[in-house]
Amino acid sequence: MRNRYPLKQGGLSVFLVCCCLSGVGVFYPATTSAQVASTPHSDYESTDRSDELKADAELSAAQSWLVTPTLAADPKLGATVGGVIAYLKKLDEESTASVVGVTISYSDTDSITAGVGAQLFWGADAHRLTLLAGGAEINNEYDDFLGTGQTAETKDSVHAVGFRYLNQIGKSDWLAGVQGISTNYAVGADGYIDGILNIIGLSGFDATGLGLVLQHDTMDDQRDPAGGHLLSLHNMAYREGLGGEASFDVIYTDFRWYHSMDELTIGQSNRPTVLALQLKGRFTEDAPLSGFSSVTLPGYTMGNYLSEDYVHMLIEGRVPITRKFGIVAFGGVGCQFGDDIAGQKINCSDHTFPSVGAGISYMLKEEASVLIRLEIAKGKNDNEALYLRFGHAF
Repeated sequence: MRNRYPLKQGGLSVFLVCCCLSGVGVFYPATTSAQVASTPHSDYESTDRSDELKADAELSAAQSWLVTPTLAADPKLGATVGGVIAYLKKLDEESTASVVGVTISYSDTDSITAGVGAQLFWGADAHRLTLLAGGAEINNEYDDFLGTGQTAETKDSVHAVGFRYLNQIGKSDWLAGVQGISTNYAVGADGYIDGILNIIGLSGFDATGLGLVLQHDTMDDQRDPAGGHLLSLHNMAYREGLGGEASFDVIYTDFRWYHSMDELTIGQSNRPTVLALQLKGRFTEDAPLSGFSSVTLPGYTMGNYLSEDYVHMLIEGRVPITRKFGIVAFGGVGCQFGDDIAGQKINCSDHTFPSVGAGISYMLKEEASVLIRLEIAKGKNDNEALYLRFGHAF
């Protein structure tokens, strides 16, 4: 599959960097703390204490609103422009800042995606709740659809709602919980390609599943960790009895490790260089083709390569340059095994997917460790992409 709008290097990348970072907005009140400090001493003393507390509360609330653009360019959606509006607030002093946000994006293939979500922490992070709801209408253009040599245009319609709740086990670093998702996924295509989709079973399905989650978390920060690790083991049991069209199982493994390299701290950033590692796997049992595992490394389009099982390793270096700006570089490799969509057995040695990339990061809100990243990723063949992400990929 080749991009109708290939990713341009050089001038375009520089232009996007300048436009995106200058477009990042953080809402602040009209009166800042610096202006309060410049008020004459007699006037300041005459200010009522309740008014001062109210002003401080308004300042804190106003600084919790974030607005940032998002960008992507890949072979499936073409060039995509969107944005995120989010509100951050600590539910208690010892917990990570919770966030509630809305995102929407539109691409030059007339595709649109939108969603709302929340990530809540309370009880000194002993309780963690994630909620999401979203939908997309996606138009794809293929130059070589599934190796047939034919061009094709497909239309994907996706709607999903999901949740995950985790609770700390005693005073340990272990957490356990439950998760669930319900999706309404349908794929359509023009001409005889629609017949091919139906024959091979890629016409989509309604699926509803529930699962259990077990985590071991020693990370020193939930959004920008510099040390520790996160081990996640979870499953999703999709069942017809829950309202879906298919019954199958998916098991996920995800190990993330972070190492702080204090000796490589640069300038006045006050943040160390971090080496990050991710080992990730997705394994299916009795899944329909639309429930197969996809390559998820940077630079690859979700759903472009499908197999029963998939694993990858991704290594990333995060180097702060100033208190706000930093650079990132990453590389990894993934592999597919089990059955492919043609029903043939495949193995890792013959189905590997390398990925490399680099970019810059910008810290939007330091006290909440909220950042964005602009990066370019390259996979094998024509797989490449440009992203402006909200937060780290892992």
